Amino acid sequence: MNRQTKKLASGYTIIEVMITIAIFAILAAIAVPNLQGSAERKRLIGAAEQVYSHMQQARLESISRFMPISANFSADGTDSWEYGISHNTSCDLTTVTPTDTDACVIVTDDGDGNVDPGDGSVDTQDLVLMHLNDADHQDLTMSTANFTNGSEIIFTPMRGTSDAGEITLASGQGDQLRIQVSVLGRVRICSPNDTVPGYSSAGC
Repeated sequence: MNRQTKKLASGYTIIEVMITIAIFAILAAIAVPNLQGSAERKRLIGAAEQVYSHMQQARLESISRFMPISANFSADGTDSWEYGISHNTSCDLTTVTPTDTDACVIVTDDGDGNVDPGDGSVDTQDLVLMHLNDADHQDLTMSTANFTNGSEIIFTPMRGTSDAGEITLASGQGDQLRIQVSVLGRVRICSPNDTVPGYSSAGC
């Protein structure tokens, strides 16, 4: 039996085992941050797409109901933020009870034929709370800029035009997505620092 055969018969040497462990450790050190970054980016995309869809919903609700629908924001660049969609201008972000005065609600017929006018006087079950916050989007910051109407964006039924504004969401690793609303009611998502694949930085 030659030396090579003896080596194979006796299994791996301690040096080979140590080298294998070192390689796995290096690969793990590279993979873990990448996985964490990917998870953060997915949370960022999810939050941005949620805000985007709610802005689109507000615009469509305004056109279909022929009444102004507003999106009211409370965001200061930290990970504590909230916003609401409502037929109530400057809806109250401090309440989560649909029947409260000025709550952030949208009237949706529950199918009983009695449609509430929006104040709970006919059918409180028609009042759907549209109050969203950071609870489902941990470690993401939100900031607002270039709002033409204080802290809110109001969509009008006349061709879906609106106030202008920008809502920027950012992850802890620096990825950013921005929801832009133009005075024509156009809503888009872009990546201002070009860090999120699939989202353009052009005009952001």
